[in-house]
Amino acid sequence: MKALLWILMTVASAAVAQPADEAKIDINGKLIAPPCTPRFPTSQQVKLGEANLNQLQDDNVAATDVPLIFDCNAGSRVTLTLSAGLGSADSQTLLTNRPALRLRLSLLNKSAKADFSLGETGTWPVEEGPLELTLRVKPVSLGELPEAGSYSATLLMQMTYR
Repeated sequence: MKALLWILMTVASAAVAQPADEAKIDINGKLIAPPCTPRFPTSQQVKLGEANLNQLQDDNVAATDVPLIFDCNAGSRVTLTLSAGLGSADSQTLLTNRPALRLRLSLLNKSAKADFSLGETGTWPVEEGPLELTLRVKPVSLGELPEAGSYSATLLMQMTYR
């Protein structure tokens, strides 16, 4: 009986001492550049300059153009969604931090007015060359004139490339 117990312990310890099976998994991939690269920084400040209250009352304030240029591969698409950070008065007018002052927005594609609404997604196919969009920003007063002073607003832009 002792011999049988001795044999079982030897076999069991030999089984425990066996090396584990090994497996090797090689993982690799490839990083590729996105189909489009914007020529503008991801965060930027736009200075609209000074406008006097009389110009604002007469709706005669000059608009400021902000170029949004994308270098893209032919056959790609750029999808943009513009959203108002402080809220909007309508589908093309941002609220500012100054009561009674708004910023009217329009979007141009190579100088032609593009279909655009805040919160809506727009898509532009790129056949060849860069995609040249322009965001046009113009201060406007809706109703009474605001008090003189500085103002700010936030526009958020979500970009997707395919």
